[in-house]
Amino acid sequence: MGKITLDGIEVVAKIGLLEEEQKAPQDLLVSLSLECDFEQVSISDDLSEGVDYREVIETVKRFALEYEGKTLERFAEQLADQLMEGFSIQRLHLQVDKPRYTRRLGLKEIRVEVER
Repeated sequence: MGKITLDGIEVVAKIGLLEEEQKAPQDLLVSLSLECDFEQVSISDDLSEGVDYREVIETVKRFALEYEGKTLERFAEQLADQLMEGFSIQRLHLQVDKPRYTRRLGLKEIRVEVER
């Protein structure tokens, strides 16, 4: 078993409770910790037997571009489900930050976290 960490994937999504947030895509940061079985890929050195983190990143970016919703919680839950279904991941820890809104409120961070 091993872990892949992808910290701070920059994406944009139509997300927010306020009308102004729904009009223009919002900047989000997605961070992932993926627990995967590295045994086969470490022996064969063939990435097709493991998790290609470039494909994970592209999946996250595509999901965000197509997403339209109000809450970070729903965004995080649906993205976690899609990643678990699409890749050979045993456990997942996903974090979503909304940096622009965070700064507007004068906070250090607003973060939603999901585990599977």
